Amino acid sequence: MIKKTLTTLLMLCGTAFGLMSYKAYPPPQIRTIVIDPGHGGFDPGTHGLISKEKDIALAISLKLGRALQQAFPGIKIVYTRTTDIMPGNKPTVPDGIRYRAELANRANGDLFICIHCNSNAHPAGSYPVKHLVRYRTTGRGRHKKTVPVYATSWVKNTTHGTTTYIWKADRNGSKSDAINLRDQLRNGENMGDSTGEAFDMDSPEAMMRAQLYEKKYFANSALFGTLVEKEFATTGRHSFGVEQRQIGIGVLEATGMPSVLIETGYLTNREEERYLASSKGQTEVAANILRAFRRYQDKLRANSPN
Repeated sequence: MIKKTLTTLLMLCGTAFGLMSYKAYPPPQIRTIVIDPGHGGFDPGTHGLISKEKDIALAISLKLGRALQQAFPGIKIVYTRTTDIMPGNKPTVPDGIRYRAELANRANGDLFICIHCNSNAHPAGSYPVKHLVRYRTTGRGRHKKTVPVYATSWVKNTTHGTTTYIWKADRNGSKSDAINLRDQLRNGENMGDSTGEAFDMDSPEAMMRAQLYEKKYFANSALFGTLVEKEFATTGRHSFGVEQRQIGIGVLEATGMPSVLIETGYLTNREEERYLASSKGQTEVAANILRAFRRYQDKLRANSPN
């Protein structure tokens, strides 16, 4: 029992020493924002009646980047694409996703904003729905039977609104791996301490550090996402709020920084698609996100210990 207790204490002391040996990160300050227009090139995303997701995502992203650059000249804006291509000219969607995340990590981004448009399970505009109206009898004698009679009506696709997704904080280490990867890309294969000595990114201390930052980045992602959705709601848009995802959004999992994916509206809704396809709508969406970022940065500064 004494031996087991001593071993535990030694492990705790070692972990504490390891955490103390890390370089202190600077106070919360946004230096680089990575903007990722969803889809692109051979991958159009969802379709509306008059538009494609890849085009609207790119238009909003470029407007957002210009607005951020004008409001905050000292912040570096990095785009994963600025034209209608799969980022990096990659041949497949998974390759494109890996490229987006690696670009963000290599750029040492402080915030990753992915822009998308949404759809539901039904066609854009309106869709046919069969419904039972009555039963009728056919045949005679032993061939007599009752059969249903259906009619088809057209239903308007009314689903509309915004949603911001963040990566769910968990213990599987996937986001922690991305955080360590960002440090490796930024500093070479190993992260150096203040003495210039290599630090083992696979060590228990490094993994613990990454997990601590994963929680911090989760909190900051949730904060920014909440502010974005509040801005949408303030301007009269319907907001579904912030949702956590643990599967299906690879760029959120693989980016070692606060990351959000913003579904700016439904292209399957006729009115919302027209809004998002218009220059006015795209400018307003970008302005909503800009105001949310301004509030986000203010809150980070207010919570900074320095």
